[in-house]
Amino acid sequence: MDYKGYLAELLSKPIPKELAFPVAEYQQRTAKVKGFMGEAGLDALIVSFINNVCYLSGYQAFAADLPVCLVLPREGDPTLAVMALEIPGALLNGWFDDVRGMDWMDADAVADELVAILKEKGLESGRIGVETKRSGMTIDVYERLKRALPQARFVDASGLVIAARKIKSPAELDHMRQAAKISIKGIEAGLAAIKAGVTENDVASPAFQAMVSAGSEYFSSQPIVTAAHRTGWVHTSFKRTPIQTGHTVILEFGGAYQRYTCGIMHTAIVGSPSDPVRRLAEISNGALDLLFQVAKPGRTAHDVASDVKKGLKGIGDEIYTTGMFGYSIGLGFPPTWREMISFIAEGNDEPLEPGMTFHSPIPLRVPGVLGVGFSETWAVTETGCEVLTKHDRSLYVAPA
Repeated sequence: MDYKGYLAELLSKPIPKELAFPVAEYQQRTAKVKGFMGEAGLDALIVSFINNVCYLSGYQAFAADLPVCLVLPREGDPTLAVMALEIPGALLNGWFDDVRGMDWMDADAVADELVAILKEKGLESGRIGVETKRSGMTIDVYERLKRALPQARFVDASGLVIAARKIKSPAELDHMRQAAKISIKGIEAGLAAIKAGVTENDVASPAFQAMVSAGSEYFSSQPIVTAAHRTGWVHTSFKRTPIQTGHTVILEFGGAYQRYTCGIMHTAIVGSPSDPVRRLAEISNGALDLLFQVAKPGRTAHDVASDVKKGLKGIGDEIYTTGMFGYSIGLGFPPTWREMISFIAEGNDEPLEPGMTFHSPIPLRVPGVLGVGFSETWAVTETGCEVLTKHDRSLYVAPA
């Protein structure tokens, strides 16, 4: 039996759906995006960024790097085309009736299937939006589309689905609250495992177990544990490093619930903290407290970042900071939980709106020597913000 027979056989039986949301929620999302398409004068939209495909269809990929294409006509029903190995994620998690399979060993399968779908829907001469500024569609597929459909006009529409995703629905926020509970379990288990004589892996292991036991799916970003001088290096993680008295240990975890993630960063010190470590912990947490005071709907990301930046004055030129005080988080697939929709940073004049969600890590690093940092994931509300991952942010003192 080939993949076409496999798909037909699955469709011939009742499908035990695993939808993350009611169909009505997906229909509302689709209608909203179609409204944006009308404003942009599009006849159709090809959605190829996996997060956007999931947002509209419910599709959950096991191999998030494999191509997937959702053809959304402004008038008519959508079609979802996935690689043969990902058919289960489309049928179990998706609400679309029209699901197509593609041969994952055929280099031309994606372009050929897209051309066939667009012709089938009478869109070969249409104005078609594509997500040129998002991952998903390769240059090869894009060029093949243009050659196969010379009468069509392809235009960038990378921001259409993103505009709909920026504001989380009440149901999405509920999923994020569940993810937050899972992340807190991971942080608690990881901190409890820290002591002199163990390794980074000894800390990561119980944290993994705690989050999976608490209900996490596979992670969008792998849990991070860094110790000793490695805390002074950005974007490193567990690699069997021994932990000794005097070392700082940074944990950064994000449990996944229905593909929604809430991240938490936390720092521990093995043995009594030195004055510099204690001071960095106080500054990081103080900046977070200030952030939650000044973040309000209507204020721009720039203004909020400028206010929080004042809380970092006096840390000294020897300390590296990112200059960013939050990035959008929510729906995600490996390798990252970052949504790349909004940022809390100077220069971004986007106003905060209720329903926007951010992860705000504030790490302070002496390059190559040590690092201290804390974070929370939070949502903008009608009056301020709700800290979704609210937990004890005290510097954790582990046994020496």
